[in-house]
Amino acid sequence: MELPLRKDLRPKAGEPEDSAWIWGSDDELGRLNLQTPERVKKALETISSGEVIPLNLPFDQVAPPCYGRQAFKHSIHPLGQVGFDDVYDINPQSTSQWDGFRHFCHVPTRLFYNGTTAEDIQGAKASTKCGMQALAKRGIAGRGILLDYGRWAEANNIQPVYYDNFKITHSDLVNVARSQGIDLRPVAQGGDIQIGDILVVRSGFIKNANSLTYEKRASQHLRKNIFGPDDGQRYIGVEQSEEILDLLHDSYISAVASDHPAFEAWPSEKDYYLHEKLLALWGIPIGELWDLDRLAEKLAEKKQWTFFLSSAPNHVNGGISSTANAVAIV
Repeated sequence: MELPLRKDLRPKAGEPEDSAWIWGSDDELGRLNLQTPERVKKALETISSGEVIPLNLPFDQVAPPCYGRQAFKHSIHPLGQVGFDDVYDINPQSTSQWDGFRHFCHVPTRLFYNGTTAEDIQGAKASTKCGMQALAKRGIAGRGILLDYGRWAEANNIQPVYYDNFKITHSDLVNVARSQGIDLRPVAQGGDIQIGDILVVRSGFIKNANSLTYEKRASQHLRKNIFGPDDGQRYIGVEQSEEILDLLHDSYISAVASDHPAFEAWPSEKDYYLHEKLLALWGIPIGELWDLDRLAEKLAEKKQWTFFLSSAPNHVNGGISSTANAVAIV
């Protein structure tokens, strides 16, 4: 299949501008289609020591949850005299997570990935179209590339503002990559980003959150959540810009992830959100609130910023999201 550049996208009639629903009318995988057996096998070459590093926070972290989401509840139930069971009550998006394709629509048209509608998700005509079961049946695996903005910022005496829509710019990411020996362009343009790669950005948000008291975190995480520019929920993240859009689209990465709450700087000050582009228009799953600190230390020690990434999303028919269930192997 020919993979068009963003500037060459030509959506069909009825499809939103900038959409890339190129995998067929029945597709539910989006860019995960790029994780072919050949590319996954090739990604195994990044493994040198075989060390396994989980990338998941405890289900009850971050605490309190951001965006007014439900906190994790855990109860233990006895099985007579012979054992015990667990019962979990969880919003997967309160902790290390994947945003699935039903999570966020293209706001102007209210369409989700590949033409999925709100009526497909909830109500009398609901189906499982583009639910998490599709990603769960496929699994997620490939070459991860970590861009450690947090480490780069510290080395360059930059003080990120974690609790405002502090923007990690395209030039920031280029400079971070350069400092790590990475050319942040697609292979087709002479760079190092391969088709199907998973782009992971560490801001240092989790490290900072862990340094704060519960009360200080609560004063930020419990701010009023109103979608739009006046949202009280304000977090560091990747900027909304044409350069970022071209990078994320034209690199043909298969997924993105970060250690901050929304991957992108929140709220957006533009007339669009990266969530709209990534999830609804391009079919790129978004990982958020991943625990990347141990991985960052190991990769810095090895002076190698690629690794094998694997995840088994929760198999929930019609699901919106999943706990991350992600591991890196280095």
